[in-house]
Amino acid sequence: MALRKEMTGAGALGAAILIGFGLCAPPAKAAYTIKIEQVGSDVIATGAGSVNYTALAPFGDEVDTSLIAASAGAVIIGPTTPTDDTYYSGVTGPALAFGTGGEFFANSGGGAVVGLGAQAVPPSTGVVAVPQGYASGAPLGTSTATWTGATLVSLGLTPGTYVWSWGSGATADTFTIDIAAGSFRTPPPIPEPATWAMMLLGLAGLALVRARRGIPVFG
Repeated sequence: MALRKEMTGAGALGAAILIGFGLCAPPAKAAYTIKIEQVGSDVIATGAGSVNYTALAPFGDEVDTSLIAASAGAVIIGPTTPTDDTYYSGVTGPALAFGTGGEFFANSGGGAVVGLGAQAVPPSTGVVAVPQGYASGAPLGTSTATWTGATLVSLGLTPGTYVWSWGSGATADTFTIDIAAGSFRTPPPIPEPATWAMMLLGLAGLALVRARRGIPVFG
């Protein structure tokens, strides 16, 4: 019995330690992804996730609007009106570009201002942009940007998955840009079937009335 009690005590201690580790465990790694795809006659970028900038260096405050510049490795999604954001530098990736296109401003957008780009002064590393006052690692919600009447080709985007990273351990994070190759998603259809159904119902009713009155339906 003494052995059983001792083991039970050890098990309880182990459980307490595990609970303690659970309470003190580092937060889950953050990650942010922007997917860019063709939707009908438009190009739409949709971003979601969070950014842990603990391992990055503050680079300064800016005022930005939604845009994309593939040759400069820059994309900002969110409002199309000037919005305050903060840059953090120290991001590395396969390349600080994802196409040959120039700068194109979005026609519409919404959500938090979030982006990626390359700092203009050496050393040439990437920078991430988040809303001013943003708390590192907090959910950013969903942000969008739409380029009306555009295509992946007209914007000079090279399809592929581009991943930038920084930090290590609890401060590790990634920023991904996914440009869907050959993507073409049909926009939600306008609810015309209901309208057609009402018109057909009305015509049927009219035909019934004319038939009861002895009037030719099509005459």
